[in-house]
Amino acid sequence: MVRVPTFGKLVRVGLPNALRGELWEVCAGSAYLRMTNQGVYEEVLKTYEGQTSLSTEEIEKDLNRSLPEYAAYQTPEGIDRLRRVLTAYAWRNPELGYCQAMNIVTSALLIYMTEEQAFWVLNVLVDRMCPGYYSTSMYGALLDQIIFEQLVEKTMPILWSHLQKADIQLSVACLPWFLSLYVNSMPLVFAFRVLDCLFMEGPRILFQIGLAILKMNGDELLNARDDGAFLGILKHFFTSLDIPTHPNSRNERARKLTYREFSIVTDDLVTDLRRQNQLKVVAGIESYTKRNAIRHVKDTAGFEKDEISIVYDKFFGALYYSKQEKSTDGTHMDFNTFLEMLNSMTTWSKLKQHDDTPNEGYMRTLGLKFLQRLYEYFRGDGHQGVTFQDAVLGLSEIMHGDLMSEIELFFKLYDKDKDEKLVNADILDMAKELYWVLCQMQQDAFIAWDAICNLVVRSIEQSDILRGIQPDEIRQAEHLADLIGLGRHDGIQSIQKRMDRLASFMLAEDAPSIDIGLPSFRMAVLTNECLEMFFDHGFSSSFRLVKVASEQQKSLGRELFENLFNEGKKLATSTMTAPAPHRSSSPSPVPSPSTSSNASSPAQPQKERRSSVSPKEEQDMSEEVDTLLSELGHQDA
Repeated sequence: MVRVPTFGKLVRVGLPNALRGELWEVCAGSAYLRMTNQGVYEEVLKTYEGQTSLSTEEIEKDLNRSLPEYAAYQTPEGIDRLRRVLTAYAWRNPELGYCQAMNIVTSALLIYMTEEQAFWVLNVLVDRMCPGYYSTSMYGALLDQIIFEQLVEKTMPILWSHLQKADIQLSVACLPWFLSLYVNSMPLVFAFRVLDCLFMEGPRILFQIGLAILKMNGDELLNARDDGAFLGILKHFFTSLDIPTHPNSRNERARKLTYREFSIVTDDLVTDLRRQNQLKVVAGIESYTKRNAIRHVKDTAGFEKDEISIVYDKFFGALYYSKQEKSTDGTHMDFNTFLEMLNSMTTWSKLKQHDDTPNEGYMRTLGLKFLQRLYEYFRGDGHQGVTFQDAVLGLSEIMHGDLMSEIELFFKLYDKDKDEKLVNADILDMAKELYWVLCQMQQDAFIAWDAICNLVVRSIEQSDILRGIQPDEIRQAEHLADLIGLGRHDGIQSIQKRMDRLASFMLAEDAPSIDIGLPSFRMAVLTNECLEMFFDHGFSSSFRLVKVASEQQKSLGRELFENLFNEGKKLATSTMTAPAPHRSSSPSPVPSPSTSSNASSPAQPQKERRSSVSPKEEQDMSEEVDTLLSELGHQDA
C-alpha cells in the first residue's frame, strides 16, 4: 500500500483508527525492527524484572501525569502497559535511560499499538527521527528550537521583529510542541493527525506545522505585549481547533493556509541548519552547566572567576573522558580519573608506564603511593570519590599555601592515625615518596637523596630534643654521611636497594626513635635548602591552571559526535548482516529521514551489543572523536 502514488494524500486525508498503529510503524520503519527482533521486548522485561534504577524511579513519578484526560491511563492496566514500555526502553538503552516527555509520546502510541509495537516505534523516534530530543541535555530539541526561530525570522519577518521588540521568548511556547510532538499541546484527535504526517514525512513536519500555527494567529500575536499574552493566544487557538474553518470561517487566512504552504522547509534545509547551529547549542548548554555548577560551589577558596572556570574544565573534562567503568553518579572522581586531572595541571604526576627497568618500576610504585595518598587527602569525609568542591578546596590549599602551610599539608598527608605525631614509619614513607616527587620535578637525583637523608637525620635530632636528650652530633653526622654515601653509587646500587637500606636503618629494633609533632617537623624540614625551596614555592608552583585548546572540547560536543559514530557503526553493521527491506520512498517532494530508518541495524539485546565492541574499538573511536572535535575548534561559550 505504501507504494501507491496516492498514499501520501490518503494519509493527509486521515487514517482509520483500526489501521493507524500498523501504518505508523510501517512509515517509521519500526515494523522491520520488530519483525527481525522477535522476543527482544519480552526478553528485556524478563531479564530486568524486579530491578530498579534512577530511570525507573523517574518513570514512576511521571506515570500518572501521562495524558490524564485519557480514561485508559486512569486504570492500573493502562498504567502498567505504559510502565513496561518505558522501563524496557530504559533498560535496553541505559546510557539514555528515561527523559521527561517520553511518557507523553509513548502514551499516545499505546492508544493504537501493542506494547511491542510502541517499544520499537519509540526506539525509532528517539534514535532516528528526533535525535537528542530525549537526552539528558535535550540538545536535539534545543537545536531544533533555534532552527525554528530562524525559520520564523525568514518566513515571517514582521512577527519576528515584533517578538524581539516585545522581548517575547518564542521557545516558552514552542519548545513543548517539539518535545511532546504536539501531543500535549492540542486535543488528541488533532495530535494524532500530526503524528500521521510525522511518521510519513519525517521531522520537518514539526517545523511546518509550527510555522502554520504562528501564521494563522499572526494578527493576534502582533498585539501581544508579553509572554503571558502570547501563550494565551496560542492556548485559545488549540482549544478551538474543533471549530471548522471550511467553508464558513471568517478567517480567510485560516481557510487558505495549510502546513504545506511551508514546503520550503525540506529535510535538506533542516539538516543544513542543524549542522550550522549544533556547536552553538553545545556551547550554550555547556556554558549554562558550568555557570550553574560554579554558582553552587559553597567555597571558592580564594580562586578568581577565571581560575575556578579552568578548575571546572579540568575536573569535568577528566571525569567525562575517563575510560574507567564507574559506579559513581558522574560527579565523583575515582583514583584513575583524579590522576587524569592532575596530569592536566602538573608534569611531575605523569607516571612512566612504558619503562620497565627495575629503577623506573620501583619509582613508579613510589609515585602511585604518593598519588593515592594525595587522592585520599582530597576526598572529603564520607564521599565515595573526589567532588568538584573537594577539588577546589584541595587545589587551593596547595596553590595558595605559604611555606608553613605547605609543610603542614605534608605533615597531615603522612599522619595516618591522625594523632598529630609522625613516627619512624611515617618519616620513612615521606622520605621515599618525596624522593620520587623531587626527581619527577627534574631535581638532581643526588640532591634529592641528600634532602631526604637530611630529613631523616634531623627528625631523629628533633625527637631527641623533645625527649630532653642532648643530640649526639658526631653520631648523627656519621648516620647522615653513611646514608648520603648510598646515593653516590647510582650506577652500582639500585634505588630500591638504597631505600631498603634506609628502611633497615629506621625500622630496626635498635633504630633511633622518631616521635615529632608539627613544630618539630618544620624545624627538621627547614635545615635543608632543597626541602625549604620545595615547600616554599616548588610544589605549589608545579600546579598550573592553564586552559589548553584540547581541554575546551566538552562533554556535550563529544556526545553529539559519539552519537554520529554509533549511528555509523550501526549502519555499517546492518549492511553487512541484513539487507534493507524494499519499500518506496515517501510521496513527499524530499525523502524523509523516517524512510531510511527501516534500513537501520536490527537492534540487539543490550548484552549482545556491548560484547560485540572491543575495548580497542572503543579507544579508536574515542581518538577519532577527539580528532574531529579538535579540527572543528569547538570553543567554550
